[in-house]
Amino acid sequence: MRALIFALAFCAALPAWAGEGHDHGDSAPVGNANGPGRQPDGSVFLPKPAQRQLGLRTVAVDEGDLARSVELSGRVVMDPNAGGKVQPMTAGRLEAGPKGLPTVGQPVRKGEVLAYVVSTMAPLERSAQAAQLAELRAARALAEKRAARLKTLSDTVARKELEAADSEVASLAARLSALGGALGARESLVAPVSGVIAASFAVAGQVVDARELIYEVVDPARFHIEALAFDAELATDVAGASMAVGQAPVALQ
Repeated sequence: MRALIFALAFCAALPAWAGEGHDHGDSAPVGNANGPGRQPDGSVFLPKPAQRQLGLRTVAVDEGDLARSVELSGRVVMDPNAGGKVQPMTAGRLEAGPKGLPTVGQPVRKGEVLAYVVSTMAPLERSAQAAQLAELRAARALAEKRAARLKTLSDTVARKELEAADSEVASLAARLSALGGALGARESLVAPVSGVIAASFAVAGQVVDARELIYEVVDPARFHIEALAFDAELATDVAGASMAVGQAPVALQ
């Protein structure tokens, strides 16, 4: 009996180890009562050092009646009364204007010539117009000689024949001028409004089509803000609007 008691006492004094597969795990970590954490009521506790690290600042608020504000996604669009597009009426080859081809951001004035479009024609069409010009020149030369001869016989020739000869000469001269101008004509592309070049698609020697966009001119002091509101009631009760530019709000008119 004494031997059994002695053996039990000896075993109790020795350390005990758990066998393989009998890991009881580490002890539960002790929580930091002063650290950031969520409270039982759902609020978040954030001590001052953590606020400074995150860059959080708090201010006192006052209760009051304020207008409801709604944030909408929008975009800046051109004012149709203070901007415009420059497009040629005919196809041709692009040439620089008197001051060269303007670039983006360059100010322009209304009516200023920005570029020229030289009309291009097929070789057969050009040769046909050249032949027609030659015929008109020959006809005008004959009409001028006939009118001069009739003037020398003004005493024996009726006045209406003299007037008809002069009218024929004037008609042939006008047809020559119109056809000759169309053969080597160039269209002037002018600025529709005063402002700055917002977009440029012009390159010297470029072949452009009719109604192709060459320049966009806008007035930087007049823009529209286009925002989409899916609730129709929002558009009926707007007291004011502002646009965020960086961190500063800009009031819209």
